Amino acid sequence: MGPRQPAAHKRGVRLVSHATERSTAGITCSGVSPRLTEWIPELLADLQPHAEQTVREYATADPWHASSRLLDTILPAWKDTDTPWTDDVAEAVAYIRAITTLALTYRDEPTGTRTRYHRQRHADLTDTVTSVGTGRGPVNADLGALANGPVALHRELDAQPTTLTLLLDGDAWTSLTDRRTGVRALAAIAVLADGFDVRVVACPTVQRHLSKRYPDWTECHLDLTVSRDRSPHTDHATRTVESAWKAIRDLDTEPRKRRLLGNLDAEYAQSYRDLATDHAIDVAEGTVSRYVLDLEDRELVTVDRRGQHNTVQLTDLGKLAVQACLDDNDELVHPDQRRLKESLTATPQQSTSTVSPHRVGRETPTLDEWMAATGDPDEDADYVQWLTGPENTQTHLHERFSTVAHDDAITLADDQLHSFDDGRVAYLSHTNDETHVVLQWGGPLATLGRLAGALLSEKALSKILTPSRLGHEFEAIDDDTQAYPTDRILRRGHQVGWYSDAETTYGAWRDRITTARDRLLAKVADLTDSDDTAARANLFEDLHGLIASATQLYHAAGIDLTTTIRVPDTDALARNPTQLQDLCEFLAKTAPKQSAYGIHSGYRMLFEDRPGKLCRRLPAETDHDARMDLTMSWVVAGPTITELHDEITAALSRELTTVREAIDDGTETAPTLEIPVVDGTTYPAIRRVIDEVAMTHDAQWTPRERQRLVRLCLRSFGPAGTNQACPYDVVASLLRALNESPTPTLAAVERAAATLPPERFRPELTPTATKLYATLLRADSPLGRSELIEQAGISASSYDRRLSDVRDLDRVTPVQQGGHRRWTTTNLTPPPKTPPVTAWLPERSDRPASPLVTHRQLTTPAGPNSPPPDRTGGDEHGSWNRQPPISILTEPGGDAEYTTRPMTTTNQSRQPNSHAHQLTDTRDHPHDTMTPTSHPTTAVATPQTRLPNGGDQQ
Repeated sequence: MGPRQPAAHKRGVRLVSHATERSTAGITCSGVSPRLTEWIPELLADLQPHAEQTVREYATADPWHASSRLLDTILPAWKDTDTPWTDDVAEAVAYIRAITTLALTYRDEPTGTRTRYHRQRHADLTDTVTSVGTGRGPVNADLGALANGPVALHRELDAQPTTLTLLLDGDAWTSLTDRRTGVRALAAIAVLADGFDVRVVACPTVQRHLSKRYPDWTECHLDLTVSRDRSPHTDHATRTVESAWKAIRDLDTEPRKRRLLGNLDAEYAQSYRDLATDHAIDVAEGTVSRYVLDLEDRELVTVDRRGQHNTVQLTDLGKLAVQACLDDNDELVHPDQRRLKESLTATPQQSTSTVSPHRVGRETPTLDEWMAATGDPDEDADYVQWLTGPENTQTHLHERFSTVAHDDAITLADDQLHSFDDGRVAYLSHTNDETHVVLQWGGPLATLGRLAGALLSEKALSKILTPSRLGHEFEAIDDDTQAYPTDRILRRGHQVGWYSDAETTYGAWRDRITTARDRLLAKVADLTDSDDTAARANLFEDLHGLIASATQLYHAAGIDLTTTIRVPDTDALARNPTQLQDLCEFLAKTAPKQSAYGIHSGYRMLFEDRPGKLCRRLPAETDHDARMDLTMSWVVAGPTITELHDEITAALSRELTTVREAIDDGTETAPTLEIPVVDGTTYPAIRRVIDEVAMTHDAQWTPRERQRLVRLCLRSFGPAGTNQACPYDVVASLLRALNESPTPTLAAVERAAATLPPERFRPELTPTATKLYATLLRADSPLGRSELIEQAGISASSYDRRLSDVRDLDRVTPVQQGGHRRWTTTNLTPPPKTPPVTAWLPERSDRPASPLVTHRQLTTPAGPNSPPPDRTGGDEHGSWNRQPPISILTEPGGDAEYTTRPMTTTNQSRQPNSHAHQLTDTRDHPHDTMTPTSHPTTAVATPQTRLPNGGDQQ
């Protein structure tokens, strides 16, 4: 197959991959950064000769009349005397005047023949032409001037759009801190696309960054969520269920073809070779091609044949056929029969990639109840299941789990969990560049086995670590910047095991790795409760090697990997010293092994001391102050898991100080390995969650609104007086609110939170009071006694006992309607701002956190004899009896606001003598006193300092 041909000229934005032949006829602008002033002037300067030529072809009169005629054509509003010009119109008019004068007056006249006046005038006109719309033009106008000036000129006068190729500066985009700067640059690209054929060139890393940080823009303009290059979608006609049934009904005798159709991804294009290795389809590659041709003839799929490998994707008709005409087992079901079934029972599961053992014909379970209902793997359930969520709900489950996780860290999250029906089951979820594993703690050996089984499951190999992702000979992981062949990078750099010279192709490696997986998992079943210490030690070593090989491969393929370990009975584990030690040692032994520095295994660089292993390494050059990355981030969730923060950190500290002797004494240098242990329930962690959701969904909350959202979440999802909140409930509430509005208000977020189970919303209230309050929040109009009793599902006596609890809440207020008292909730309104206050700081608020030192520092080491790390940031702010009622907020980013608390002595708490509850019960206002939270405790690799006598410094 020959090289891919340049795309036809067409106005708009398109993503051009490095494999696509770029047109050389247009204008190429390299180093396109998020800052407009760094590339728009250069682009306009390159465009100037073309613009002048266009003007000459259009106009022959003197510049003034010619520019007026141009303005009549491209900007009719310029002659409207009733409406004053905006800056955008004024600058656009200046541009048209300037470019016309340059084209018709100066033409190709040599600079040396001009007088000083004309030289200066030419320079001024050129400056106008090259600064329009950048904010530095004649009247400092914005992108509207760019749209009404050069873009409109070329849109109206160019018969064929000029090609603009923009080469994005990857470092500038990925290191950008101010998202608004990037938004403005992308808006400029969209403006240019109205008049030009704009082709964006970005490496895969930048593509993933753009799709994550600017999802709406990339989906609208680049289709990054669909395929690397824009896929042709010609199925724009309205499709009905009847037409879908007509297209699929004669496949009743072709189960494999139905299975292929049912396993096509609804969002992403898939290559033939990926489909051929998908265990759920189980069809040879040659057969895949024949089946796809038939499905294409039925208009159920569309095929992109432009690349080296053909890709197939469902059309709208195909999506409808899968949804309405196939059941969970890819059997044909007439749409009328399905609708009848749905009216009698729960809605059948939409995802065909998951074996569904979950309950049917009863009320939709909560997310946690759904996850707990794993089914029985000894019968019809899978050991590894897709994390798709309960039927008939909008779950956002992947985002719910991934948002909570801090990158390159161990995050602790308090959460009220249900135990899995079968703890052997693990859940798997993935997007284009993220994979998440959720499993239940079952002891060190069993948990390692479940993790290895999920990462290298048939589902993961069929849908995530595919031939397209890795390459036939793993060439897809090579970014062309390394001096070593791919097999050597994997074997000697990433230290991927089970990858010998005989397994350098994808198929051979997959056969070898699945054989090793099955063999080790069989041993896990035999040795979990065994007393054979030697056999268990060997199995631990093999499982660690298997998991490290898998995470290094995910990392090399550009996939962010996170594992959530659920510990349903945290209290019982904390009371049992052996079980507590097992969990801490598991994290301390496993997390450091999932580390990398570029193409190098971090564990091999820092800890490996076996000479045979050390000989099989690639040479590594270490930058000054370099740090390693984790190939897998961690979340540990349980009812009170944050109380184990110090024990987990101490175990990590002990493990990370045992670096290799050559590293310890300074003979070798190596990057720092830093593993923060983060409390995911605190103010900074909840603020980070809100910022992450806002960035992903482009929610335009102001800093003050985000601050008040944090207050609302801390009050709604955590025990009274703790200044903590369950981050999972925060994400679930925000996502539900975002379904209703692109930037929901605080009241809308609390209304969404009210849909959570009573035990998760306002836990300081009794369940009955929570139901009453949630019912009022969800109500569209005031409710009376009988309506509240019915809608809340409570008894009249419970209503009478708990009404006083609810009416004391700030948002609840009585109203009179028809002579009867009803209850409703008021909107959240922010109090007036007050000037910053710098006095009366909370005690020890200026005391920095005490992170463990790195192995580069020769200060007192954080070794086995060091005291456990201090978790600062406890409730040290004191009561109102000791200092004035002023709150100074401290949070990352310098986003603190200073507000005055109302001078009141009324105790609104229903708990007698509860000052702590009084602080948090001042609802809806951003002046609740917040406890300063320390930075995440950090565990790092640290050497022992050698004394002159040869001993270790204590």
